[in-house]
Amino acid sequence: MSKKKSFSHIIRSLHRDLGYFVIGITLIYTITGIVLSGRALGWLEQTYVIEKNLSKDITKIEFIKKLELSFKELDSKSDIPMSIMKSANKSIKYFKFSEEKDNILYFKSRSNNINYNTKSGNVIYKYISYPPYLKSVISAHKATHEKLWFYLAILYSIILSFLAISAMFMVKGKFGFKKRGIYFMLAGIFLVLIFLFIS
Repeated sequence: MSKKKSFSHIIRSLHRDLGYFVIGITLIYTITGIVLSGRALGWLEQTYVIEKNLSKDITKIEFIKKLELSFKELDSKSDIPMSIMKSANKSIKYFKFSEEKDNILYFKSRSNNINYNTKSGNVIYKYISYPPYLKSVISAHKATHEKLWFYLAILYSIILSFLAISAMFMVKGKFGFKKRGIYFMLAGIFLVLIFLFIS
């Protein structure tokens, strides 16, 4: 007859298996977290140049609506990935008129810009974004409750919380949480408080 497994043994087993389970998720979240932390530096971002031709002499008030309409039929033969085209289309509404110079209307939104030549109708849209393979996982990292990714983020957070708490019960003796671990935990909290204070 097998012996009843101790509480610490059960905790260690769960800690081990859940740790294995979240290795892949953790790597994805850490990589995208690093990229997002340095987003102001433009890490891994690419500039996509989208060219369109609209009618001439569109006023600055009408231009944004006309450009949005031109994106309704996205060009499947374009060299630019479809996901980037769709994202660029969604961003058009955030552009604001900047200036007019030599028959060219300039519009800006953060680091993106659109130039429209009122005499030729030519539009040059410079859109800065992460490449598709990275953009999708970054979107997962920033997921809101409106997206399915949100539920994965909640599950992941619960598992991480368990891993953190269960670590307190895994080691006994002089290297256990009460003798040694509590000081490292307090050091971690103190480090966060320092960064909150100096930032």
